[in-house]
Amino acid sequence: MSQEYMHTLEALIDNLSLAAILEMQERICHKKAEDLRNNWQDEASAKLWEKAARQIEQINVDV
Repeated sequence: MSQEYMHTLEALIDNLSLAAILEMQERICHKKAEDLRNNWQDEASAKLWEKAARQIEQINVDV
């Protein structure tokens, strides 16, 4: 993974919070699943993105 990406992500976490970043990731996963279903008719991949969203949703962050 690029150091530049790591620094960018760290800056986002510093500015927003880890909980906010995780919430955005969850929403992105749901949107990707929706796009795969609606535009690509790819239910298998959509289910994987939904699973990722559910897993992120279970993370409880108190940082």
